[in-house]
Amino acid sequence: MKRILFLLLLCFLFSYVAISKFTLGILISAVYIGFALLALKKNNTLSSILDVSFEYSKKSKVVLTIFIFVGALTGSWLSSGTIPGIVYFGIKFINPNLFIFFTFFITSIIAFFLGSSFGTASTIGIALMAIARSGDIDVNIVGAAIISGIYFGDRWSPLSSSANLVASLTGIDIYSNLKNMVKSMIIPYILTSLFYIFLSGNYVLNTSENSISQLILNRYSLDTRFIFIPVASIIVFSLLRINVRISMGVSIILASVVAVIVQKEKILDVIKYLILGFYKFDGTPLEKIIKGGGTLSMVNAFILIIISCSLVGVFEQLNILSYIKNKIMNVKNRAELFRNTILVSIVTGMVGANQTIAVIMTENIVEKVYDEKKVPRLELAKDIENSAIVLPAIIPWNIACYLPCTMLGIGSVKFIPYAAYIYLIPACTYIYYRFILKEKEL
Repeated sequence: MKRILFLLLLCFLFSYVAISKFTLGILISAVYIGFALLALKKNNTLSSILDVSFEYSKKSKVVLTIFIFVGALTGSWLSSGTIPGIVYFGIKFINPNLFIFFTFFITSIIAFFLGSSFGTASTIGIALMAIARSGDIDVNIVGAAIISGIYFGDRWSPLSSSANLVASLTGIDIYSNLKNMVKSMIIPYILTSLFYIFLSGNYVLNTSENSISQLILNRYSLDTRFIFIPVASIIVFSLLRINVRISMGVSIILASVVAVIVQKEKILDVIKYLILGFYKFDGTPLEKIIKGGGTLSMVNAFILIIISCSLVGVFEQLNILSYIKNKIMNVKNRAELFRNTILVSIVTGMVGANQTIAVIMTENIVEKVYDEKKVPRLELAKDIENSAIVLPAIIPWNIACYLPCTMLGIGSVKFIPYAAYIYLIPACTYIYYRFILKEKEL
């Protein structure tokens, strides 16, 4: 019965992506079907393929829960005046000549405190993108600065689920892991900052004829005693290391209360915003600036994660991971070892379409090589952080890329050339191993 229900679910998902013309969904569905047929050709039974697909799809439950909270959080912050307030004060105080740099800097700081790339993108990221749209600036460049910033925090925050996952998989202390990553992040961060300072000079935020501030002031009560309570709560909860789902849930409740009491929204309208998203200003200049969120906005991301997790199960059935392991065993130095780790993380990020799966698969594949070459586990953790954590962010169909792009309202391809931090982390690490590290040979 379980297999039949799961098969029906897959058929429904495949039909949905085809009818809705969801390109990335069609692509990952076609890959799954192709490898499932290959598994059948290799004498695997349909029952065994469905079983392993189902077992791996269950690994997506935690991520799917986060998606629900992220969608509702955005809707609640829009209705409470939290995001409009950030936009209003941001337009007043951010230097328009350094807007792209400040976008990266502010996002990276918030991401460090929150420890959640998706949480940061759905809050301060959306606010900064709203400022960009109001100031007639290239949204792909701003989106790249935001995505670079959110993965700074995702890689280097004690609250990050990704950093904690790597520490757990490699069996090391999370704070030892974070301390060990400092050296490899300083130069990429400085170079990225200089890059965005340069771009800021060429793409200046236009505030000369900006009427968005006044429109926001007319539509919202911007009482700072109340509208920033949802922000304060989520930062405090994060500093106390409270589970990110709990901190998001409390912030959603507080924002909903502020929306009803301060912004005079009806309770049923607020519930609608949490589910369907905030779309209140149709036909006004705010229509393209203050909008979005809602759990339903996460539907396509839901589909990608379920099918991609199932695909990893099929890969396991075909022993593809074992094949990759055997191919990367022969390395002579740290540069070659890290290069192979990069290649594995790209492959796992592409086939898994999920950062968590990419990390788990990469660690599983390269762990034996590091151990045999007697490379410390601390170095294994650092190499995974410098590859499998960041590189999925520039794979268009990977959730690490697709979901932030969906929340920010940008395409999942055009921003990629400007996402400097994502490239510089692995590039600078490889250069260090190749040309600077004294003990090169293994």
